[in-house]
Amino acid sequence: MKAWSWMRLSAVGRVGNALPIVLGLALAAAVPAQAQSTAILRSSLQLAVCLNDWDSAIARAGELEKVPDLPIKTQAELVILRRQMQVLRQNQAVVTNIDACQPVLEGFGLPGYSGRPLQLERAAASQVGLSSSTLIPDQIIRQLEAFWQAGLGVSADTPLDPLAEARRINTRSGSGVSTGAVSRYVDVYAFLGAEGDTPSLDLDVIQQRPGLLYTDDSSLLFLFDTAGRLLAEARTTSALQPQLDNLPLPATGVYYAAVTTPQHRPVLDAGGFITGWQGIGTSAVTYTLTVRGVTPSPQLGVGGR
Repeated sequence: MKAWSWMRLSAVGRVGNALPIVLGLALAAAVPAQAQSTAILRSSLQLAVCLNDWDSAIARAGELEKVPDLPIKTQAELVILRRQMQVLRQNQAVVTNIDACQPVLEGFGLPGYSGRPLQLERAAASQVGLSSSTLIPDQIIRQLEAFWQAGLGVSADTPLDPLAEARRINTRSGSGVSTGAVSRYVDVYAFLGAEGDTPSLDLDVIQQRPGLLYTDDSSLLFLFDTAGRLLAEARTTSALQPQLDNLPLPATGVYYAAVTTPQHRPVLDAGGFITGWQGIGTSAVTYTLTVRGVTPSPQLGVGGR
């Protein structure tokens, strides 16, 4: 067995004295059939706690308690955690000093989680291939500051291998945009959405490049939920570039948009969940991806909704 320790929280303000919440998950290094589903639950619990979404956090903790072969000690810790979060919900608490929320929230546009490196000058030096002792021009510093504040410098692993290294889209205003270039494989993006949101996603090709077989603007756009279930897809037609309009989101959480070119598609299981990718993209494009119509991300981090 391999212990996995996660985060420590301190509730302040209306709860009175600081209330420590310690979640320690001790799971097997490899849980046969439940490995990915457990990782998704764990990730969903992290996000819910960091957003102060106590209803969702309590529900996820309850689901984790039911994971087969979970050590008795870990089950007890989850029960304690769930009860403490019920107190936080009852008191409508807003927890602000949460350890480990930086990697969970950075880049999505929530205040205090921009993803800006602690030593921006050193990051700037790395970007332009200079040593950290070199004086970096103010213009480059300002450009990189804007880059990080926009969330364009943040990518993170996900609990879903086929959607790993997703680049995060900043939706602090209820919309966000990113840019990329794709040819044979896939670009993956992540953004936050709330239950009941009806976002629209637009993929605009701004440059056609020589691809494996074609030089054209053919491209594909896919949308997946937190668990990797395919919600919708679109492709280039003679009249339109890929767009997904007014898609109802089933729950608050992280959603994934994937951009490919024809012949590179997701492999889905019987339930419609992604398990991998097949084929090789035959075109090559540079594009912008725009997400509109989601709840502004700062409004997701204010407790119960």
